[in-house]
Amino acid sequence: MNRLRNVGLLGFVLATCAAIIAAGGGWPFLGRPVAIAYLALWLVWWLAIALGRQRGVESEYDRSQAGILVLGILALVVLIVAVPWEYGRFSGPIPRDGWLAWMGLALFALGIGLQVAAFRSLRGMYTSRLGIQPEHRLVSSGPYRVIRHPGYLCNILCLAGIGLAMSSLLGLGVSLAVIPLILARIRQEESMLLAEFGDAYRQYQSRTRRFIPGLF
Repeated sequence: MNRLRNVGLLGFVLATCAAIIAAGGGWPFLGRPVAIAYLALWLVWWLAIALGRQRGVESEYDRSQAGILVLGILALVVLIVAVPWEYGRFSGPIPRDGWLAWMGLALFALGIGLQVAAFRSLRGMYTSRLGIQPEHRLVSSGPYRVIRHPGYLCNILCLAGIGLAMSSLLGLGVSLAVIPLILARIRQEESMLLAEFGDAYRQYQSRTRRFIPGLF
C-alpha cells in the first residue's frame, strides 16, 4: 500500500511540474533561471511531503475540516495553473526575475527546510487528517521546542515564497487567503490536543508560541 501511495504521489508531483511548465509557456519558461529554480524547489517540496507526511486515521475532528480541504484544493489549482500562467504572460506589476524573485526562492527553501525538520521530529505522526494517531505522544523537540506549529508556518513561508518567486499577485493573494484557514485548523488542533494531553499540553502552550518565538 505504501509503495502504491508513493508511486501515486510521484506521479502527482511529475504531473504538476508538467502542468506548471505548460501554464508558464513551455520551453521559454524553462529558459528562465528563476523558473528552473522554482521547479526544483517545487519538486523537492512535494517529494518531502510524500515521504514525511502520512494520511492518518479518520476522526471526529477531521470531519469538521471538509470545507478547509475544498478551499485548499482550489488554492493548489491556482498555484499549479494560474500562478505560472501569470508569470509567463505578464511583466508586472511585480518585476519578473529580479531580487524579489530570488528572495522568494530563498523563503520557499526556508519553508521546505522547516517542514522537513517538523517531519523528522514527529516521526510518522505528521498527518494530513486531523486526529489522534495510534501511539500519539506530545513532541517538544526540534522546531517544536520553540514554536507549536512549524508545519503550518512552513505552508505560509512556502506560499509567500511562491508568490514572490513567480512575481505573482495571485500567488501572494493565495498566501494571504490561506492564513485564516490555517488559524481555524490550529484552533481545532489545539482543542484536540488539550482534550488528549490536558495539563501537559497547557504547560507546553505556556512556554511556546504558535509561529514566532516570544511574539505569536
